[in-house]
Amino acid sequence: MWSLLPVLFSFAQATFITSDASNVINSSFEFIIVGGGTTGLAVANRLAANHTVLVVEQGQDLANNEIVNNPFMFAAGTPSPCRFSMNSAPQIGFGGTRRSLPLSYGSCLGGSSSINGMMGARPTFASMNAIEALGNPGWGWNDFLPYMQNSETFTPPNPWQMKEGANYISVVHGYNGPVGVSFSRPLVAPLLQRIAKKTIQTVFSGEVTLTPDMGDGFSGGHVSSFYYQIHFNKTLHSDRRSSSAWSYLYPQKQQRIGLTVLTEHMVNSVVTSTSASGKITATGILIEPTTGGQKFECVVSREVIISAGALHSPVILQRSGIGNATFLRDVGIEPVLDLPGVGANLQDHIGLYNTSFPLAPFANSTNITAGTDVLTGIVVAQPTAQDTLGLEDAHAIENLLRNTSGYAVSVSGVVNPESLVAQAAVIADAYQIDHPFIEIFFTPGSVSLQVAAHTILPLSRGRIYVNATDPSADPIADMQYLTSEVDMHVAVAAARRISRIAVTPPFSDLITKNALDEAGVPRVNATEEEVRKWVLDTYVSDIHFVGSNSMMPKELGGVVSPELLVYGTTNLRIADASILPLSVFPHPTLGLYGIAEKAADMILLTARESSGYN
Repeated sequence: MWSLLPVLFSFAQATFITSDASNVINSSFEFIIVGGGTTGLAVANRLAANHTVLVVEQGQDLANNEIVNNPFMFAAGTPSPCRFSMNSAPQIGFGGTRRSLPLSYGSCLGGSSSINGMMGARPTFASMNAIEALGNPGWGWNDFLPYMQNSETFTPPNPWQMKEGANYISVVHGYNGPVGVSFSRPLVAPLLQRIAKKTIQTVFSGEVTLTPDMGDGFSGGHVSSFYYQIHFNKTLHSDRRSSSAWSYLYPQKQQRIGLTVLTEHMVNSVVTSTSASGKITATGILIEPTTGGQKFECVVSREVIISAGALHSPVILQRSGIGNATFLRDVGIEPVLDLPGVGANLQDHIGLYNTSFPLAPFANSTNITAGTDVLTGIVVAQPTAQDTLGLEDAHAIENLLRNTSGYAVSVSGVVNPESLVAQAAVIADAYQIDHPFIEIFFTPGSVSLQVAAHTILPLSRGRIYVNATDPSADPIADMQYLTSEVDMHVAVAAARRISRIAVTPPFSDLITKNALDEAGVPRVNATEEEVRKWVLDTYVSDIHFVGSNSMMPKELGGVVSPELLVYGTTNLRIADASILPLSVFPHPTLGLYGIAEKAADMILLTARESSGYN
């Protein structure tokens, strides 16, 4: 399935990848996809089987870059040529201080699937049903699971891997899709994995239990070894990253004669026309070289699909005159369609990653440290609210969510109070049926062992909007991290559990006696103020951006319908993380492939219907 690139390009009828705009100027395509990242390439692959498709990607083609393709480069911290970042607007810190945070994203073919930690997480039954409850029929767990399965080729663990702790549930996986998903070969740091699982069960008093597979939709209250978006290359005899590019674009069997991919160019805006009834139709896109230069137009005959990610898709809409009309006029853009939700409802998990504990001298064994082949999050726990807080405090969090009107809407990035109330209510419902409250994961290392944590269903809402001074520059991203008291409670609870793990055997036996102090992590008996200060001083973006073109009813600030059509348009869709109204993917990529597969299915259905085929 995953062949070497030189073999791929021996095919005469291959997908056409170019950075030379002369190959597409004055051309027309049935479908144009803005963004050659995680979802964009997946949608393009499915559409181009029988249609002409243009993908425009602002980054490079890094097909043979070892830093991108070697999965062990991520945990090693090797700088990636695909990783770019922008700075957030100043965010809340302790005692009224403010600090900007780097917001990273992938800018190459494959997008963020080429820079991520590759952790094989899925949403849960409760979370997808929450998405459906926000006015999105057909997006519940039972409807969504087949699309995740369609994207996946899961490689079951072999007997040796299973003996060392790997496991799976066969019926929840797919076995014929483009994306390779598997455990590492050999299993990374198996002794640490056993110790981590045992420690988690002790810390949570047996309430967090072992499960064979965290991808079955019911991961809340469980702990397990983790699989990854990787595949084993028999020619190279090593694990390789299963990016969107190396899953849907480069392999031999994924070649599409109707697919053209233009790299190193950015989409300035979508070109539209307005009917007498006021409906907007996309007629093409305006393109320019990433390094600057002459703009040119490409024409579309069927649909434009925006897949540039939650940080960039809303800005493309805004530059196209689609968004909050008052704001657009203020920045000198003539409104085409007044849609206040564009750029609103932006969300991200916060990560607590300043949590590496010095290794005890005797523990320096590859069964614990993993040597040079380190992957992030080899064991993952997803305790529920009750597991984390106890029954009484879990009820208190639920009450906060169900009485969320106290959270100042003027601070948050929602369009109206009703939107936030509706979202908070479905989050509370999800917690009631054991949706994960936090995620804790263990990562080996040569000098320290990391026990990190992040939030999963934040209530804080931010906003992203075009830079008024220079619309082509980085947008303004005001994330509003931890502005909801609910989120602050969650983060404090996560921090306390990290501290508890560090002093609990058998994990504590692997690190130095003063590991908490050496790492600067609050002690187990730290005051509420001390833990809050540490959280506010150290939290970072988890780079899991969603929500900025939310799939919700328009009156709640929604931007797209359940069919992913932008409200008020006839043929403009969005298919990326920005459509998620809730941050339900603990690690987004496998869920995003599900979105891409579902989007392609809906787009092709429309194409068949418009052509008179059933």
